[in-house]
Amino acid sequence: MQKVLTIISVALVAGGLAACSKTEALEQPAPEPVAAQASTDAAGAGDKTDEMACLAMVGRQAKSTVTMLSSQPSGASTVVMVGVGTKNVPWRCVVSKGIVSEAVATAR
Repeated sequence: MQKVLTIISVALVAGGLAACSKTEALEQPAPEPVAAQASTDAAGAGDKTDEMACLAMVGRQAKSTVTMLSSQPSGASTVVMVGVGTKNVPWRCVVSKGIVSEAVATAR
């Protein structure tokens, strides 16, 4: 009887985890056809979630590849600098807790 309960418990837990994985997969947006490269050598003192949110937003807006240039905390937000395309045209993001409040191309 103990073995039967253990097997049922394991099956229920595994089924529950599988259901969570399927639900999470359905809730996430489809990946964008944008190559994002987050360099660990960049001055990445900011939040990684904010950096990735900026890379995704700029990649969608510019419809090009993006590379993180720098990241710095600024009060409650993170200022992230991103290079776009092969020429690394600079863009600046202001991000807080993964929400981008500003993403603009900046002059060199």
